[in-house]
Amino acid sequence: MNTKAVFIGALGAICINATASAYDGYNIPCSDGGSGSCICDTGACLDETWDDTLGTFMCGSGKGGSYSCNCIDAQFNKTITFTCGCYSDSDCGGSISYGCINNRCAKCKSCSGASTGAWTAHSTGYEKRTVKKCSCNGTLTTGTEYRCAAGYYGTTSNGTSGCTRCPASGGIYGTSAAGSTAITACYLPSGTAFSDAAGSGTYTGDCYYKN
Repeated sequence: MNTKAVFIGALGAICINATASAYDGYNIPCSDGGSGSCICDTGACLDETWDDTLGTFMCGSGKGGSYSCNCIDAQFNKTITFTCGCYSDSDCGGSISYGCINNRCAKCKSCSGASTGAWTAHSTGYEKRTVKKCSCNGTLTTGTEYRCAAGYYGTTSNGTSGCTRCPASGGIYGTSAAGSTAITACYLPSGTAFSDAAGSGTYTGDCYYKN
């Protein structure tokens, strides 16, 4: 870390700052007239910015696995620790064990009842399943996931659009595994009879669609 100058603010709040500017407000560096670009002196999260609304530092998604940052209060010779602020779970480093609770990065709470149901028919070309997940704040949320059914391909988020039927050859539609996303997953299965200008016969192996 580069060496940075230390300044004492008007009310004693100390913070190390890349531009060597003083910040006022005891125990609330960068607020009440600060420029909002205060950088902590210790801790693994770098390039922190102060959020006046949340009253804490936004710590750059918990860099280095750290979810707090420290500033030195030289007047009382002690270290002030700030828990990293956040707006969403992704602000807390993307860890499944940490998330955003009340605008602070915190260890996620546990809950019971998480489960993933079996895929069932939804509508023509679509399947669905029920998924129960534990949110970071410890509540159980229930949602529905969708996918394309066998014989279709694509992606869908609503179970009503996004899936396309596999193309046909000689009047016979191809098939695919459920959940296929690309047309190249479509095929005519082994044993399917074919007839074209070149002749007729039976496929001795699965014949996949080629782009």
